[in-house]
Amino acid sequence: MPFDFRFKFIENEKEISKLKKFLLEQPFNYPSYEDWVERAITQIDQGYKKTILSFSDEVLVGDLIFQPHKTLSRVMELKNMRIHPDLKRRYFGFFMLRQAEAESNNYDAIICDARSDRTDVLNLLKLCGYIEISRTPLYESNTEDVIM
Repeated sequence: MPFDFRFKFIENEKEISKLKKFLLEQPFNYPSYEDWVERAITQIDQGYKKTILSFSDEVLVGDLIFQPHKTLSRVMELKNMRIHPDLKRRYFGFFMLRQAEAESNNYDAIICDARSDRTDVLNLLKLCGYIEISRTPLYESNTEDVIM
């Protein structure tokens, strides 16, 4: 990929369409993932979920979706982060996490989760200062998730 990267908030229908395609290309075997993507796209379009996008020459190569927590007031929840496989380990996720944190001034805490076998994601979150608070299966009964 060329060295032309740009980070921005989602702005229009064309970018929403690119995001939907990008998300569907990386399901990571989450149950009902396509249904979640449909709901997420609707909520992004409505402004409930916020999205940071990363582009390289107009090609979407990364995203971070976040929102207010549904039941915990003053808590922001990180919902989804995907990085193009060719660009992993270049700190795209780190930058997008830090940008989401900069947008969180109306919140007292940020919560997120990752599968216990995603050591790359867990290491990134730990590098950013996130602390494990619990382990439990959130999406599948046979897969442990780490809540941070």
